[in-house]
Amino acid sequence: MPNTPAPYISKRSIAQRQMSKDDGQRGRLEDLPEITLSSVRAEAIATQLATDVHGTISAGKEATVFYALWRDFPLALKVYRLYATPHAKGGKRKKMGGGKIGFSKDIMSYWAAREFWILDRIFRAGVKVPTPARHIDNMFTARFLGNNGSAAPLLKDAVIEYPQRIYDEIIEGIFALYRVFIIHGDLSGYNILYFNHEPWFIDFPQAIDFASRVGRHRTLKEGRHILLRDITNIVRFFQRYGIYADPEALCEECMEQVSESDSFDPKSLLR
Repeated sequence: MPNTPAPYISKRSIAQRQMSKDDGQRGRLEDLPEITLSSVRAEAIATQLATDVHGTISAGKEATVFYALWRDFPLALKVYRLYATPHAKGGKRKKMGGGKIGFSKDIMSYWAAREFWILDRIFRAGVKVPTPARHIDNMFTARFLGNNGSAAPLLKDAVIEYPQRIYDEIIEGIFALYRVFIIHGDLSGYNILYFNHEPWFIDFPQAIDFASRVGRHRTLKEGRHILLRDITNIVRFFQRYGIYADPEALCEECMEQVSESDSFDPKSLLR
């Protein structure tokens, strides 16, 4: 079943697999054609990620999300892709095949694996995120949130019936992420879906993972302002509904949940 949560994957095993790929050529830049619906469909079917792929749900600078099917079951298929940049590795401009420059596919595969692993961890902790299904190279599938092929609206576009409850659930979600050593890193009304009258967190490519105690002090010191930014974005969003809170106080309360000496235990996850 493609929507069945994947077995728990360690971050180390992902890193080891990625380091073994492409004969150590992980850092190179390549010029490859932009992905198309037909190429994504062919690759997804060949790798058994999906039985069909339809249109685009959304597109960001580093990934595109497609509406896919596994038989009759709807899925979201996220594809990390090469993207144009004016800078080559090392800061020097470099022209390749008409000037299109992008990170090599193995780098895209690492980013996809990292987001999939983080999504799986968050899902198993009980946070409302699309259920992760399968990961192959630079693509992964997850539960499609929507009805009849139409994606659920972003929070910024949604008609919210009970804003206080939704606000409380989002703040608790931020706290729950932190308890499993994750800071979203880019949280706003653009990265939360409103589905079945509930908020669902999406898009974790910028997430900060501080599960490792190695360097955690530095990571948390640098990550505090990012956590504060996430919380501030949510507090400001809900001010339109007459809901007010102190982002600084919430940030401090959230960070008090985890100490620098705490260990991350995958067996403690709920699912």
